Amino acid sequence: MRVFILVDDWLKANQERFRLPVQANQVASYSELFTIALVGELLAQPYESVWYWLVRQNHRGLFPRLPEYSRYHRIVRNAEPLWAELAQSLAAKEDEDRGIELIDTKPLPIAKGKRWEWAKMPEASKGFSTMGMVWGFKLHAVVSLGGLFRRWAFVPAHAHESRVAWGLVQGPTLGDRAYVGTGVYCPSRKNMKRQTFWPRALSRLRKRIETSFSSLVRSLHLHVGQVKTFWSLRARVNLKIAAHNLMHSGVLV
Repeated sequence: MRVFILVDDWLKANQERFRLPVQANQVASYSELFTIALVGELLAQPYESVWYWLVRQNHRGLFPRLPEYSRYHRIVRNAEPLWAELAQSLAAKEDEDRGIELIDTKPLPIAKGKRWEWAKMPEASKGFSTMGMVWGFKLHAVVSLGGLFRRWAFVPAHAHESRVAWGLVQGPTLGDRAYVGTGVYCPSRKNMKRQTFWPRALSRLRKRIETSFSSLVRSLHLHVGQVKTFWSLRARVNLKIAAHNLMHSGVLV
């Protein structure tokens, strides 16, 4: 119920900006459908279709009139920008001072090994990551010291961190060695003549973003499921980021 109230209030406050289409004989409200999607992520449901079937079968008292799954799936996918804005609005409510932020990258593989030959997503590319060579994308993200995602970008797997950092960094930011020369404060490479002062405390502080990524992967099943389009991938990841920020923002306490 708290998730529904939060989503409903947020949609009403932004209805002039979003102007969600209303169709004749529309079944269920957008607030109801978005609540189902978010709660599914919060409950770590890995498969959208199975979760939607369970809701239709077991929670008719809460959602008496729901559309077919195909329409629900289209609505959730088309809400890609809304998920991003909801996540950012939750991050903006943090009590802490913006202060230092953290930046890092997480691979979003579409295919591995010989499956590259069958991958049909023109925006993707082959690149090296912490998971080895993958075909797909990278998620570049900036999080707060509280672990909430504030800004992020999707780029092909071959794109280097330095090409993306300039568009994400807005203030004092900690990163790893991949961000040398981008305005991010990070440890120097071993072969550099001038070494940056990097105490162990900063390494511990920077691990906060790794914890946030770990939450996306382990609790929200970031790498489970298949997508056929770049659009679907963005919508899926934006929804998970919104669920992560909702889970860790404290608004549900």
